[in-house]
Amino acid sequence: MKKPAIIDSEIEFTVFNHSVLTPPHEVEDYDPKDGADVIYAMAMDFIAEGRTEQGKKDLESAYRLGSWRAGNTLAYGLSAGWFGQRDYQAHLVILRNLVEQGSRDAMSNLGYAYQHGLGLKKSIRWAVYWYEKAAERGSIEAMSNLAHVYLFQEGKYKNEDRGVLMAFKGADLGSETAMNALGLCYENGYGVPLSNRRAFEWMNKAVENGAGAPAEHNLARFYRKGIGTEVDKAKADEWDRIAAEHGYKIDPKTKNYDPR
Repeated sequence: MKKPAIIDSEIEFTVFNHSVLTPPHEVEDYDPKDGADVIYAMAMDFIAEGRTEQGKKDLESAYRLGSWRAGNTLAYGLSAGWFGQRDYQAHLVILRNLVEQGSRDAMSNLGYAYQHGLGLKKSIRWAVYWYEKAAERGSIEAMSNLAHVYLFQEGKYKNEDRGVLMAFKGADLGSETAMNALGLCYENGYGVPLSNRRAFEWMNKAVENGAGAPAEHNLARFYRKGIGTEVDKAKADEWDRIAAEHGYKIDPKTKNYDPR
């Protein structure tokens, strides 16, 4: 069988947020176990080749055969606009069905939908509820999202101790957005002792692991201000340039930054 292609997991409406959707599973070196898996792999190949309608049909087929992987990817694609206009209502129908079946990825993505009001009314309460359910089942994205809610959400949901715990759990499991959160924690003393050295280490690690534009800009800021490292304006300018290429909007005069 032809080796399936990898889908770019980042979609534009997550670029400026620290919270993340659970992306479609990469299928490099993918070893299908049953018919639904084979159809899923074919669907991902079609989508990577730009044959999105056929890809959608195959995802729907695999989903009907009981593949949670296909269902979550189909929901993701509907919300991201892979198949035309974004369809948040259809995306929610699939997520809720998968949640009832126990899918942790669907629980995390339903939390994301509540946090950002995708097809329903924004609710941090319900976002936290579903993130916690997903994190209990091992969702790395849910751990990272909980970290950012508890650390950076003002009001009754702010809980630095719980936020740091979730950030460490997510980072230990490879979440680059959790690593970014830990960098901010050590820089600002959120739930941990202030440490510019540790802040720089975690931010650098986040960038190395592909955290994207927000972390790249943070790293530029660290170099510009000498936070945990020597001042290096050349490196700061280079990382700001890379962050801008990846979609981060930076004020060229003030270099303004909001960690939330």
